[in-house]
Amino acid sequence: MKPNNTLALLLAGAVTASGASFAVYAAIDTDDEKVTRLDLQGQIDNFAPFSKTLWAGAHNAYASHAWSKGTYTDVNQYYSPKSLLKRGIRVMEFDIYPEGTFDSTPMLCHNSLENKAICSSFHAKLSEGLDDIKDFLKDNPDEVVLLKIESYKHNDHKNWHNKIGERLQKDIGDYLLMPSDWGYADKSCASLPVSHLTKRDILAAGKQLVAVVQTPRDHSNLCSYHSTGSYSKFWNTVFIGVDAFDANGNLQSNQPFCQNGSNECVNGDQTAHYLANNMTVIIDGATQLNPDGPSSSKTGSNVISKWANKGAQILELALVEANNTSAASGYGANEVQIEDFIWSWQSNRPNGSGDCASLESDAAIVDKACSTYQYHACVDDNRNWKLTTSKGSWEMGFANCQSLGGSYTFAMPFNAYEHVQLQNTIGASSQHHWVNYYKAFDDFWLSNAAEHIDWQYVKNTAVGSTNKGDGFNDIALLKRKALVGGTFNLSSVRVRSNNRVDGFQACYETKQSLSHASVGTSEMCVTYGGSGGSWGDKLTFDSSKGEHLKSLQICKDDGKYGYDTVYYLKLTSSNGSSIKGGTSSGSCTTYSASASQQLFAFHGTDNKELNSLGVYRIASSQVNGGLYATGWLDRDDPASGDNELFSSHQSVGNIGASCSTSDVAGVIARVKGNKLDSSLTGQNLVNNSSGFACWNSSNGGSSSYTTCEDYEVRYFFTKASCLP
Repeated sequence: MKPNNTLALLLAGAVTASGASFAVYAAIDTDDEKVTRLDLQGQIDNFAPFSKTLWAGAHNAYASHAWSKGTYTDVNQYYSPKSLLKRGIRVMEFDIYPEGTFDSTPMLCHNSLENKAICSSFHAKLSEGLDDIKDFLKDNPDEVVLLKIESYKHNDHKNWHNKIGERLQKDIGDYLLMPSDWGYADKSCASLPVSHLTKRDILAAGKQLVAVVQTPRDHSNLCSYHSTGSYSKFWNTVFIGVDAFDANGNLQSNQPFCQNGSNECVNGDQTAHYLANNMTVIIDGATQLNPDGPSSSKTGSNVISKWANKGAQILELALVEANNTSAASGYGANEVQIEDFIWSWQSNRPNGSGDCASLESDAAIVDKACSTYQYHACVDDNRNWKLTTSKGSWEMGFANCQSLGGSYTFAMPFNAYEHVQLQNTIGASSQHHWVNYYKAFDDFWLSNAAEHIDWQYVKNTAVGSTNKGDGFNDIALLKRKALVGGTFNLSSVRVRSNNRVDGFQACYETKQSLSHASVGTSEMCVTYGGSGGSWGDKLTFDSSKGEHLKSLQICKDDGKYGYDTVYYLKLTSSNGSSIKGGTSSGSCTTYSASASQQLFAFHGTDNKELNSLGVYRIASSQVNGGLYATGWLDRDDPASGDNELFSSHQSVGNIGASCSTSDVAGVIARVKGNKLDSSLTGQNLVNNSSGFACWNSSNGGSSSYTTCEDYEVRYFFTKASCLP
C-alpha cells in the first residue's frame, strides 16, 4: 500500500535542539525482554492526551543505591536516574531543596520539613540529575519523559523557585517543552493541559521533556501558592499543576494531581477522575530500600490490577526494582520488577512471529502473521469498543471497522483501563482479535495510525570496518519521524575531510504541523567521526519542494591503519546538487534511492575517523514541507457570539490579503482564559472552510443571552503568503 500523505501532513512536527550537534546511539537496554516490552508499551499512547496515557514512574528517582552522584542513607531506588530511564521508566520524580541555609544551590533530597528543608553537600545536585535525563534524551530522540517536581517555598531563599527555573533552562532547555511553546504568555502561570496535550505534541514541538510542579498536594490552587517572591523564570519553565475537571465538568486550572484516590479526585473516585479527562498519580505503597535490611512487602504486580486497570495514569513506585545481584541482597531484591508496569505484551513477545499485533484470548498482545483471519477491535470517538462481525486479515481492519457505521475506527487500547474495557466487550469468547498496532520497521511498532503506511524501509549494510571503533545507529531518528509525522526531515549533510574523510554530519528539522504546540526554528544535528580535516559545503534539502537525499557513494581503503576506513563520500540531492570529500580510492559502493525512496538516517562505526557508514532508506513521499501558523488570535468577544471566521480575521489584517479559504489546512481553537481546547467545552461550534465561530443561538442563548465561551484561534495555512 502506498504511504498516506494526508496522515503524514496531519502528524507532522518538529525537532529542535538549538543547533546542537551530538551523536545518537541506541541506549535502551534491549537485552532484557521485559525492558523491550515496557519500552514498546511506552509509545502505544503517543497520540492520546495525557489523561489517557500510562506512565511508568520512579518516586524519588534520585535517591539511588547505585548512583555515584549523591550519598543517601534512606534510598528509594536501586538504579540511577539514567539507568531507570534505560529500563523503561518515563516519569522522574525529583524533590528539590537548597543545599543549606546560606547556599541556594538546587539539590536533590527528601525530607518532611517542606519550607524549612535543606539538603547537604553529600546529596546530588539538581544539575546532575538533569544531566542523567539529558543524556538519555540525547541518545533516544524518540522518547518523551515527564519530570514531576516537589518544591516548596523556602524560609531562607526568597528567589528559590527562580533558581530552579534557571537550572532547568540552562541544563535541559533544548529538550524542555516550555509553557510558551503551548501558547502561554510570558510570565503566566501555565497549567499542564492534560486533557489535550499528547506525547506527539511534545515531539512535534521539537522537545522531549515536560516539567510540572505537583506540590503542595493539599493546595486548592498551586498558582496562588507558587507566586510569592520572584517566580518569572520558574513560571516560564515549569507547568504549575494540572487542569482538572470537577464533579460538574467545570475546568479548574493549576490543581494538584489526584493522588491515590485523595480528595483531589472527582468524587474521591479514581475511575470517575479518569472518565472526566483528569490525571491520577499512584505512589505505590512500597517503602524505600532500607540499608539495614530487606524492605517491607510491596504491592508489586498489583500496580496494574489495583490501579492502572481502574484508570490511573502515573504509576510511581517507591521501589521500581532492586535487581538480582549479590550487591542488592540487602535491598529487597526481586520484590518489584519492571514487568509490574506491563499490561500489553505477552512475555518474550514480540518474537518475530509476525508484523501485526493480536489480542489473544488470555488478554495479552502477541505478534502474528498479518494475513491471519481474525475479528477486529474498533473504537468510536468516545473510546467505546465494538467488534467486527466478520473476520479478515489485519489490514482489512480499517475498512471493516468503518463498515460498522458511526465513527468507529480500527484501534489499539491506549492504556490498561481501555484494555479492560475491550476485554469486557469481547467477553468469554475464545476468539483472537486484531488491534491497530503493527511493526513499521526494524524493532519499532506503531499504534492507532489512521491507515497502514508502507515505509519502504531498507537498511543498507555499512561500508568499511564495522568491527572497529564505536558503533552508532540512528534508527531512533526514524522512529521519531514515525511518531511525529512527515515534516520531520533530513535538512542538510556535510563532510569533514582532507585527503580522506574524517567526519560526517547530518541535520534534521521539522516544520509546523496542525498542533497547539509551536515549532522551534533550530536543527538537530548528528556528527560522526573525528575532529581532523575541515568542513566542506552543506548539501541542503528544501522540504517544501520535496527535496531529499537521493544517493550516497562510499569508498573504503586500508591505507592508514591496515583496516578499511571511509576515504571518500559523495552525496547527491534529488535536485541534482552534490557534495564530496576525501579521495576516491579503494573499493566504492553507491546506495541510490529508487524513484519512490529517500536516504534518511545512518549507522556505522567511528572513533578518530569514520570507520564505516551505512544508510536507512524510506519512502520519499514522507517528505512534507509543513504548514504556516498564525499566532493565537482573538478579534471578538462572545456577547453576540464569538466570530473568529477567516474573513473577519483577514479584514483586520491577521491573515494575508492574497490568501483564500482554500489555503486553510486547519483551525485550532481554545478558551482564551483557561486554554481549554474547544473540543472539550461541549458547545456547538463552526469549524469548516469558513473558519471558526461560536453562535449563542446554537448553544441555548440569544443576542442578549451570552452562552459561548470567549475563544482564541490559530489558523494553519499551506503557503507562507497567508501570514501577514
